Amino acid sequence: MRVVDDNNIIQALNEDWAVDKTTTPGFEYPDARLVSCDGSVVKVLDREPANLYERMVFPLLRDRRDLQVWNVPFCATLTLWPSFLYMFMSDKIHPLHIALHLFACWWQITAFHLAIHVSSHRRVFKSSLLDKWIPVFCAPVFGHTVYTYYLHHIKMHHVADNSPYDISSTLFYQRDSLVGFLHYFFRFYLLAFLDLPRYFMKHNQNTRAIQAFLGELGTFAVLGYFTYYYNTMAMVWCFWVPMTASRFGMMSGNWVQHSFLDPKDPLGGGLHNSITIIESRYNLQNYNDGYHASHHLNAQRHWSEHPREFLSKRQLYLDTDAIVLKGTDYDEVFGYLMAGNYAAIANKMIDVAVPGSRKFMSVEDRVAWLQSRTKKFTWMDLERIYGVEFLVGKFGEALVEDGLKAEGWTGGK
Repeated sequence: MRVVDDNNIIQALNEDWAVDKTTTPGFEYPDARLVSCDGSVVKVLDREPANLYERMVFPLLRDRRDLQVWNVPFCATLTLWPSFLYMFMSDKIHPLHIALHLFACWWQITAFHLAIHVSSHRRVFKSSLLDKWIPVFCAPVFGHTVYTYYLHHIKMHHVADNSPYDISSTLFYQRDSLVGFLHYFFRFYLLAFLDLPRYFMKHNQNTRAIQAFLGELGTFAVLGYFTYYYNTMAMVWCFWVPMTASRFGMMSGNWVQHSFLDPKDPLGGGLHNSITIIESRYNLQNYNDGYHASHHLNAQRHWSEHPREFLSKRQLYLDTDAIVLKGTDYDEVFGYLMAGNYAAIANKMIDVAVPGSRKFMSVEDRVAWLQSRTKKFTWMDLERIYGVEFLVGKFGEALVEDGLKAEGWTGGK
């Protein structure tokens, strides 16, 4: 059995590997097996530890494929928290200490974003106490407010799926516009503490609304208190600067992931509103996060399974005109978008069809096609595509009519 991962996914596509003769990483070990976790229907990988480190850590993990996730909070606990505490208790902070702390944070921050992501979708630890290690203990040093990532990402974004309900939707923005992105970013940065509770209240989830409100403002209040009354500089460098970096990174990432929307079905979800990045160093370091369409198709899928699942669904990606890029990452694509460099993005596109079965689009055609997918949608566009009845049934009469009337719509149902 061949192991399919992001390192060899292009080879698997080009050689048209038979999926039933492949497996996912972790199953190359002779003793690897899937077992039920805590009596639930969730299946996790079990295997014998290969060294002393695995022997110590494996008993704490629900799925032994998540050793890489464990490493992130473990490293942050040994580096960023001691660095902050030393800085906080110092009368004078050396500039070199600040530089080293920021470097350590920068080195780990993307991996943390994706560690909190995968652990929010699938529990990593057997202990409920360890479950709080990432979203409560480690989150502040990477600029996250306590618990709100889970509420925003799992309970809002994956439910609303970039629709008009989604408070982080890219639908109503021109997605190659820097001005548009800055509006998108600052709205999230400054108003998430209101927008997220409001979303939950509209959906009769008042407990979550209170949790979101307190998670945002509670974290701000604690950080603000220690910033004002104690060591201002330590708090600024260790918490407020990472917060700005984190929020920018999360929103620019979501912007790119949902920039290229299907003009015929922008609310289709999955392959219609998400991109895929394959054979990238970014995926190797960040839990295959480039397989964003696969993730939206099944948010419970283990991150190590995305490449093989992508291989098995290549015809579906082909039939839906899904966008697949090679050897890049979200930061690079974001830069190309903001510069209007569609040719660079087009050159990263690959054809997922079996080699020789069709002629791929020229670079010029790919550029025009990509540009057609970043155009801003309006409520009138959605009405033209889906009809008022569909929109009202999905989003409610008040939201739809307010949106349409604001654009001068005078039609009826």
